Amino acid sequence: MRSRQTVLDETRPQARIQLRDVPAELLGGGEEGADVPGALAATGRTASAVLAAEAVGAAGQALARTVEYVRQREQFGRAIGSFQAVKHRLADTLVALEFARPLVWAAALSLAPGDVAAAKLRCGEAAYRAAMTALQLHGAVGYTEELDLSLWLRRARPLRDAWGTPSACRAEVLRSLTPG
Repeated sequence: MRSRQTVLDETRPQARIQLRDVPAELLGGGEEGADVPGALAATGRTASAVLAAEAVGAAGQALARTVEYVRQREQFGRAIGSFQAVKHRLADTLVALEFARPLVWAAALSLAPGDVAAAKLRCGEAAYRAAMTALQLHGAVGYTEELDLSLWLRRARPLRDAWGTPSACRAEVLRSLTPG
């Protein structure tokens, strides 16, 4: 039985996967009593690392399009990108993105639970910050489908929360730092 999943971003098809009658040797090295929970946890970490990388890409796209927009949009006879408040907002977004990017590399190299959770947390927050900055600086036109910015806005929040909410990621980072 197939059922259509409700999604915010129609460009990302969703599916529900159910494992039934899968031989243990396919899940864990051929032994009876294979580590199915361990295999599923590893798959979840990989998915989280991939989503962290996608969040960095989404944040970069939202930031790039916003910088381009504030260079063109004029108010009071000047480009709004020349206003100090706008510069600070964009700089804060860039700093969040630049601090998140190396965490993706660390997570991809190790796939350790703490590294993946740290990357997922920072990258998801950077994407969400970039989306909110883009929306504020674009104004209401950012919500419309007239700009492809709306695609990045609809993508940022689910990327932040999928495969590990911020609070779950924080808890995992703390667990990984606790000895024993």
